[in-house]
Amino acid sequence: MKVEQLRDSVRIALLTPYDGGNLGDSAIQGALIANLRSCEPHVDLCGITLHPARTSARHQIPCYSLTATSRSHYRGTKERDDGERPLPVAEASVGLYRRLRRMARAVPFVRWLKTGVDETLHAIRSYRLLRDVDVLAIAGGGQLDDEWGGSWGHPYALMKWTVLARAAGSSVAFLSVGACRIESRLTRLFLKTALSLACYRSYRDAESRRLALGITPRADGSVVPDLGFSLSGTSIEPSIKTEGAPLFVGVSPIAYGHAALWPTADQVQHERYLEELAGFVREILRRGVSVTLFSSSPPDDQIFADLLERVELGLDSASRGRLCARNSETVEELFDVLHAVDLVVASRLHGVMLSFLSGRPAIAISYDRKVTSLMAELGQAEYCLDIHSFKSDDLLRRFFALQAHSKVIQSAVASTCREYDEVLKRQCRDITRLALRRRRSRFRRNGDTYSKEARDSGPEGRPGIKPVSGPMTASATETPGTGNRDEMSYGKR
Repeated sequence: MKVEQLRDSVRIALLTPYDGGNLGDSAIQGALIANLRSCEPHVDLCGITLHPARTSARHQIPCYSLTATSRSHYRGTKERDDGERPLPVAEASVGLYRRLRRMARAVPFVRWLKTGVDETLHAIRSYRLLRDVDVLAIAGGGQLDDEWGGSWGHPYALMKWTVLARAAGSSVAFLSVGACRIESRLTRLFLKTALSLACYRSYRDAESRRLALGITPRADGSVVPDLGFSLSGTSIEPSIKTEGAPLFVGVSPIAYGHAALWPTADQVQHERYLEELAGFVREILRRGVSVTLFSSSPPDDQIFADLLERVELGLDSASRGRLCARNSETVEELFDVLHAVDLVVASRLHGVMLSFLSGRPAIAISYDRKVTSLMAELGQAEYCLDIHSFKSDDLLRRFFALQAHSKVIQSAVASTCREYDEVLKRQCRDITRLALRRRRSRFRRNGDTYSKEARDSGPEGRPGIKPVSGPMTASATETPGTGNRDEMSYGKR
């Protein structure tokens, strides 16, 4: 067999609860796709997401449905396998069908039966897909979590896909994943199964690794930075600001606690947060600063109007003229917004991280441990405030301190970001090696032959891949979860 034939067959599936809207998840997928293709130009990639059509259009890879059913705050869509538009149906027939469908949903037994049939058909289609996949990569983000959709949301999806992958002969790898809320016993059972079946695991922070080990000791793995740190085409160096030039600030509010937009509602906390943030924005506007509201996730832009109304109370027309809001549909559009400002105040993990990657120092109003951990790792704990207790006056003081030391801060952060980028590139090289080894083992099991040149070729066309320890040498008969103990020495324990 020729080397090109072997390479062309290598296939990696990227699994993520990405629906095409969250720009942090978009940055993660874009960075991972670019790095995998850099390591192995002939790699065949596909996505497994909540919104296959939108993800496929954005990242130019074929995508498939992550889930057969939707839940509150975890809504999936189904792809059309034939790619054809449905045939026209008489309006009366459509109305009758919808009425019958609503009546059927009102009967619990029929609803459960339909769910069971949908799940069975989805499992069969998923298994067929995975039979030609070498590595199922659980691709970054806070995937060890039951807040969005409950136990039967993403924890169940992870369990289902990892079981199907191992049954189909695919390797399973968790790449720089985060752990958030893990409360239900059922969630722990689903995640224990998924993590134990993986032959490779890495976590984006030390606390996520600790939480995973609390589920099962077989979940051991290295700490490897968030995949978004390897996003290409970004300028992480500090911007050059002339003396006396007007100051532009980006503010990214979060819908945290909003009764209609957040799974864990706390409207009192949300109102307090908006009042304090509005007080800060109002004060810097009065001091001549221009402010742009932006978001990195769709729910957050729905609170722009509420925040603007609070900010504009008591402001003169000149101050109001320096306040605007911009919506971003893509990561590129978000970077356009960030490059137009000098400093950023944000709450979401990737809102903060992408600010630093665009060369703009940030203050984080942290709503979750993962944001606090990120700021600490970047040496910016001083500029991290707790969303539950911060005051506008304290935020204002931190803002002026950040303004005074912005160049020094961003230079230090840029150095760390470059180190993280190298670590993530090495992880991608290891994953492509794993995919190549898995494909070769399939050829051996099927009795096919291939040339010595194919055996010795590497993911970048370099001869002589040496066998690597740990999960990179995982075979189909390896005991799940035992091959990651001393692997990835470049990661942190």
